[in-house]
Amino acid sequence: MKNFYLQYLKTLSKDKLIYLIYNPYRKQKAINHVSYRTIALLISYHGEKYRGLAECKDGDSIGNRIKNALLLSTLADHIVYAGRTDKGVSAIGMVASVKIKSLLRENTSRYFLNDDDNHEFNYQAILNNYLPEDIRVIGWAPVEDGFSARFTCIKRKYRYYFTNPFVKIKNQIRLKYDINKMEEMCQKILTLKNFYNLSKHSDKSARYNRTVDICQIIKEGDLYYLDIQAKSFLHNMVRKIFWVLEMAGKDENFDWEKIGTSDPQNLVFYEAVFPVNLCFLKSNNNIDAITKDYNTCLAKQKIVKLIFESQLK
Repeated sequence: MKNFYLQYLKTLSKDKLIYLIYNPYRKQKAINHVSYRTIALLISYHGEKYRGLAECKDGDSIGNRIKNALLLSTLADHIVYAGRTDKGVSAIGMVASVKIKSLLRENTSRYFLNDDDNHEFNYQAILNNYLPEDIRVIGWAPVEDGFSARFTCIKRKYRYYFTNPFVKIKNQIRLKYDINKMEEMCQKILTLKNFYNLSKHSDKSARYNRTVDICQIIKEGDLYYLDIQAKSFLHNMVRKIFWVLEMAGKDENFDWEKIGTSDPQNLVFYEAVFPVNLCFLKSNNNIDAITKDYNTCLAKQKIVKLIFESQLK
């Protein structure tokens, strides 16, 4: 618990630290509850300064911060995520499942909201109180007891955002990427069945057969993004796919056995898809606060700021 509290202190602003010095920390009393229920949490985060989503002992990760919030709030002690993101990668639609304390006595194993849920804990407000501004719980949804964010999930969707400025190449002014050639490469990616060359071989037991359902380039205002969806992805698979698309867009030759890896900062875990639509309960006040927080946190990175604003508008 000491390590989790230390991580919590590191998230506090100067004013909050001063407040704690003059108002000594009192151990959080366990929240009074009636029962436990399984819920889904919708989570957004800016991953630039974290060592990925997974919990780790030797660094600051998003998973560590969320686990810390669960423990300090005394709501829960275990959480399961629909996907994973590496160091520097962000998310605007990460879903997690957690068995958590509840104020309701019965009829909590369901996929729909009812009036009783209006009298439930305000889970996102409680957890966000213990989270830094660049990690936010957007809302929560009721689910059946057997729900697992990891194993119930049937599709994962990522977006890789990029710009296409005019550049000078061989004394000619042209767009950096030929979008048509990138789209042609997307069609080739859709035909692949083995992604050994398009992944990092960090797991010796990994199976490299995958099917990509969607792979397309979308224009959104001044931005473009790779929209890609599959049931599951291999380590660094999306970043390596985008590297290949970049090479195609710049009309550069490359060796399929020596694929590079694009930078993580513009990659976003966008959505987790389930057999049933999850009914997330959100509060307007919470969303307003999140927008304010992200405007502050992402001011130095316009491209990621636009990603979050597009989700919150």
